[in-house]
Amino acid sequence: GVFIVFGAVYLGGFQWWIQVTQFRKWFPGMDRFANATFAEKLKDVPGMISAAKQVAFDIFVHLPFMYFPCFYTVKEFVQGKSYNPVDWVRDGVTKYYGNFVKDNTAMIQLWGPADVILFSLPMWLRMPCRHIVSLGWTSYLSFLRGAATPALPAPSNSTSK
Repeated sequence: GVFIVFGAVYLGGFQWWIQVTQFRKWFPGMDRFANATFAEKLKDVPGMISAAKQVAFDIFVHLPFMYFPCFYTVKEFVQGKSYNPVDWVRDGVTKYYGNFVKDNTAMIQLWGPADVILFSLPMWLRMPCRHIVSLGWTSYLSFLRGAATPALPAPSNSTSK
């Protein structure tokens, strides 16, 4: 459930908005560099710097401070016991905080190298390839973090010796 809801909303909508619509504003030469030939890219130092900035934004801002909090919030929405959106966010962010180092280490190991390639691809190919990598990544993350946390047994009021 987490995988389907998250994939449709975040990966299908928000990711396009940030990495195409917003990146075009923030990194003006993005389309030119992405659509250049490989030989032209190797000579385009400003384009390579722009692509490096896109990679840095993705792995140091977008993924740790937008993607992961959303993933954990959606997980709470789908699997949590509360009907209160404030609880979904609070509980999701609390769980993310507990996994922050491990999740972000794994994320950088995958998305750092993947982004170097993805942000160098032609624009028409960028998001389809990103979605393929995202499918694998979100499946992996859902496998690790997607399961509902089992409820702890209620404490016993009896004292036994």
